[in-house]
Amino acid sequence: MKPYEIKNKVVAITGATSGIGLACAEGFAAAGAKIALIGRDKAKLLKCAAQVKSMPGASAEGFVLDLANISDIQNVVSQIEKKFGGIDVLINNAGYAVAGLIEDCPVDQYKKNFEVNFFAPLALIQAVIPGMKKKFSGQIINVSSGVGKRALPGFSSYCATKFALNGLTESLRLELAPWNIDVISISPGRVSSEFHKNVEFYGRWKREIPEMNMRTPEKIAKFILSASKKRKREAAVFGPGLVGYHLNYWAPRLVDRLLAKKYPVA
Repeated sequence: MKPYEIKNKVVAITGATSGIGLACAEGFAAAGAKIALIGRDKAKLLKCAAQVKSMPGASAEGFVLDLANISDIQNVVSQIEKKFGGIDVLINNAGYAVAGLIEDCPVDQYKKNFEVNFFAPLALIQAVIPGMKKKFSGQIINVSSGVGKRALPGFSSYCATKFALNGLTESLRLELAPWNIDVISISPGRVSSEFHKNVEFYGRWKREIPEMNMRTPEKIAKFILSASKKRKREAAVFGPGLVGYHLNYWAPRLVDRLLAKKYPVA
């Protein structure tokens, strides 16, 4: 399989105004890609787009989109395609976490979490597929998580959205293989970004997430760029999540006990 050539490709990135998204915008731009930054905050979006465009030879444009408004997605994708002539790579990066014990967390919050973390990526994927099929080429990169394979107590909503995204990714990969379209799942591990500060807690259970053993967004962006170039099926950063996933395969009851001790809910 030949490496994927990033230069001159159009890369659309959600959650592009901070963290992994912004780092990917800069990393892919440095590799010669044309960048479509997608975010809901217009002021931040314009600032970040200007930041990327200030890089030597970079081409970038910002597109305002609140992923909770799924009906707006097709229109924004059409804007990007009109501006750049298509979309070659879609990076579904945006997402947030709802946390709390299952008995305390409102069902409506589960629904909102799924709208942003699952249904919005799904709608974006559906919107870009026709253009990629016409070119007989493309990549869809879904930023998932290790908790999409081994869930944690207190984070059932977020875990469920990532389990769903992983299932979608598996099916999508098989469906798009005949059109030479890569579908890549990324598990970035713990990242030093605003994500952890923006967790929405409900009910009695709240857990501080220690800022240790976290990788920078820039390192994760390089990891994603490498996975893109190598056309990997799946790429997971080595860490506790990856170790736990493999251990869970062989000794699930042991992992249950370890997690119950680490994340006490009583």
